[in-house]
Amino acid sequence: MNLPVTYSPFNCPTTGKTGIQGIRGVNGSHDVFVSGTLDTGSLQYGLIYRGPLSHNGSLGQWYQFAYTSPDFSDVVNTSCYGPNNHPLGIEWVGSYKRTSTGSSALGCLYQGPLDGSGSWTTISPNNGDTENVYVHSVMGGLAVGNYDTKLTNGFAFIYNLASKAFDYIVAPNALTTTLYGIWHNGKESYTLAGGFTSKDLGSASQAFLADWDNRTKRMTNFRTYQGDNQKGSSLVTHFEGITESPGGYNIAAGFSSKTDADGAAFAHIRRNNDGTFSEAMWQTLRYPDQAVKITTSDTVFQSSVLGILVSKDGLASYLARINT
Repeated sequence: MNLPVTYSPFNCPTTGKTGIQGIRGVNGSHDVFVSGTLDTGSLQYGLIYRGPLSHNGSLGQWYQFAYTSPDFSDVVNTSCYGPNNHPLGIEWVGSYKRTSTGSSALGCLYQGPLDGSGSWTTISPNNGDTENVYVHSVMGGLAVGNYDTKLTNGFAFIYNLASKAFDYIVAPNALTTTLYGIWHNGKESYTLAGGFTSKDLGSASQAFLADWDNRTKRMTNFRTYQGDNQKGSSLVTHFEGITESPGGYNIAAGFSSKTDADGAAFAHIRRNNDGTFSEAMWQTLRYPDQAVKITTSDTVFQSSVLGILVSKDGLASYLARINT
């Protein structure tokens, strides 16, 4: 695709650096929930924005979160990855860190009002034998994420919020599997987005879409993708976020190749008549500022992508509107 794209900053006005990581539409409203992290230099706080996407996020309200527990008080970093609607206000998944556990992240779920007074849950796959648990997305009562162990990296899981049970996902012939996005199609049907490394391609990773039936626990319609459909030349491709669109799904994607070290992209994938997924139509994204060295594509809502910019001034976030 070669579509017009409009770029603008999208940052929390509080002093610090904003890293946007997730988005979900607010039910019954034109507003959205945008999630991320505010880095103040000494601490990191989870961020939630509620409001319209227009005017660089200045028309809505920003909220800060820090994981709280009656059992410990040594949390130093909290990060919001994926927001979702909840009867009490919002639910979001992410991670937090404690000084007593070092640099390894712990997965978490928040449910409740936007003032942070709701309930917190630690998400611990693999019976707690984990390192670096990151919970990326939540919808329809399920959350998806990843963890490492002391011996091996790259395990993907699905977490049931009600039963607190886990299912573990492995891409076909995979060495590692990552799950970053989930979309609830209705009833027990979900679509998963992520990436994997395979025994065939070694360290090169591919993105994938697959359907998940939460009743039968079966993954079907698995299809792999490479950045800009450059088969063989795309060294790293990963799907970061997914949203439904007419006829299929819109995707926030990242890829790097020998010719493009930081490929951020928007992709559209149709649902074929037989239920399988079509080839992706790609729109490359690059923030139009010479000072920006890296542009990432981290989350998508309708035809808008949000992500992170890296320049000599550090980290910031942006919004890209794709005229489809």
